[in-house]
This record gives sequence, structure tokens and C-alpha cells, in this order.
Amino acid sequence: MKKWMILSALLLAAPAIGADWEFSGSQRMATFWNSYNYGDFQVNGEDDDADLTWAFQSNSRLEAKVKAEKVKGHIELGLKGTNGSDLDVATRRAYGTWKFSESAALTVGKDYSPIIQFTSGQVIDDDLGLAGIGTNDGFRPGQIRLELGDFQIAAITPYQNETVGGPGSDVDVYLPKFEVSYAAKIGDFWFTPAAGFQYLKESQGASAVLTDDVDIISYILGLEMGYEIGAFYIKAAGGWGQNWTNANWNADGYTSNANAGAALNTAGDDIKNCMSWQAALILGFKVSDALLFEAGAGYRSDDNDAASDNDDAWSAYLQAVVTLAPGVYIVPEVGYFDFMDNAAGEDEGYRWYAGAKWQIDF
Repeated sequence: MKKWMILSALLLAAPAIGADWEFSGSQRMATFWNSYNYGDFQVNGEDDDADLTWAFQSNSRLEAKVKAEKVKGHIELGLKGTNGSDLDVATRRAYGTWKFSESAALTVGKDYSPIIQFTSGQVIDDDLGLAGIGTNDGFRPGQIRLELGDFQIAAITPYQNETVGGPGSDVDVYLPKFEVSYAAKIGDFWFTPAAGFQYLKESQGASAVLTDDVDIISYILGLEMGYEIGAFYIKAAGGWGQNWTNANWNADGYTSNANAGAALNTAGDDIKNCMSWQAALILGFKVSDALLFEAGAGYRSDDNDAASDNDDAWSAYLQAVVTLAPGVYIVPEVGYFDFMDNAAGEDEGYRWYAGAKWQIDF
């Protein structure tokens, strides 16, 4: 009986016997001083405030990669505990890839979406990278992705959390969200165009304000590019599109996301769309393998037909990436956010910060 149990265990483990496993991790601490001005508003009865961020970053992670012949997998867990407490362990990425030819592969699972732009190295707010205020962010949704050389197309879990009819309305999904991108390089110049599309239909259901079925169409066009000149580099990124919040694109909270999505008209039988655009510029200089300087800035504008004015914001930063040893980094950074005026013309204030990110990869 014992022999049969051992044999059964070996048979069950057989698919993994020939696999190569690799484990790694990245642990990160944010240590920043922040100063806030709330413009025409107050928070907790105050016009401004200042405080210290000394926290274990929520994008710290533990990774496992496995490879067996033409199939490989990647699991990345986000580690979120801070101030002595044990909080959630989140699934950042979890996907498998089958390479069915020399230049083609099929990926199934949870991974970065094709429209995402890792153009900026900005480290404030858990490595923000100007996401949603200059660079495109599609997060890490579930998807079925086909990769053909440098081209990829993904059918992604549609986003249904942002509705126009409020509580009780019924959102119907007929298509997945689609995203595509293409990575190209000519000498030291590289560029990556990308696009995305999502369609939702929302009906009244039990909504008290929606009086007819409405279609919510979201789309995004993006372009990322860069050029290296010796030790110098210049990078740029941007995006343009409609109703980003409804598709969970660039929903990072640096403009009013309510104004970056579709809004219901007063009759409750149609919607008013929001057109958005953003752009970022990054300059860098690599002094040596141990020291790199980078400066960057991003701008975003949301123009909603239901609002009287645009909702704009911009951010800028200057940093040094100091490599103390392989996998050991300190990134001092100083930066500024200007939230400008909201869609009602009210001043939303500003924020400046200074400090450093500490990171060890292993």
C-alpha cells in the first residue's frame, strides 16, 4: 500500500519534476516628509498640513518563476504589512505563458495590461511613476493575451465599478475590454504605441435616476518613446481618450476621477462623455553604475461635457538613484503636485515632498 502511495505521489508530481523554479523578492521602505495645501477646501478643519511617511511600501513583493520546456509561469505576491501589523498579502501577478512558436506565445492570468507605461522612475506613493498624471496605467487585470513578436493583443476583464445610473442600475457586459500594443526599436530610439477599448450597456434596473438604456464607450490611445545619447536619455509618454474612469484607466486619484468618466444627463436617458489627455517628459543622466540622476514632469487634463471647466493637474520630481551594492538602492527624491482647479473652478491645492525610497532586491 505504501509503495502505491509513493508511486501516486510521483505521478502527480511528474509534470513539475522537469521544471526550473526561481524565487526572488523586493522589499521597499518609503521615508518622506510631506507638506499639503488644500486650496479652497479644508481637511479635518485645516487649510494645510504636514506629516511624515515612514512606511513599508505596499508594492514590496515575493516572486516565483517556473519554466518547463515551452511553458512558464510567474506568481508575484504583494506584501502589505506595516507599523508592526500583518495586513493582506495580495496577488499582484499570476499568469502562465505557452510559447507555441519561436515568435508567438499565449498568456493566461493576471498581469500588466498592454497600455501601461513604465516611462518614469518617480518613487513617491509606492513608485507612482507619474501614473495617471502623465503616463498611462492599466493596472494588472485578468486577461488572455496573444503575443506575436513585438505585438500583443489582450482580451481583459471588463471594469464595471463606475456606473452612471447609481445604486440599483444594471450593467450588462457583451464584450471583454481590449488592449493592444507594439514595441519597436530603431537604433537607440524606441517607441511603443498602444490602444484600448471597452463597451458597457447600463439599464435602469432599480435606479432612481436612469430612465433609459445608455451605452458607455471608453477608449484610449497611448504612445511611449525614448532615446539614449551616451550617458544621457530622454523619454516621453502620453495618452488621449474618452471615459477613462469607466474602464479603470489612469484612475490613480490625482485628478477627480468622477470627472474623468461618463456622466448622466439631466433627463436620465443619455450620457455626457469626458475627453482626457496627459503627457510626461523624463530626462536622465547615468554618471556611473552606482549613480543615476533623473528629472521628470507630467500633466493631465479632463474635459467633461457635464462640467463647467476642465479638471487639471501636474507633477514634477528630481531624484538620484544610488546603487550601494547589487540589488541595494537608495533613491532620494524631491517633488511637487499641483492639483490646480477642479471642474467647478475651485482651487484644489498642492503638495510638495522630500525624502527617499530604500529598496533591497534578492
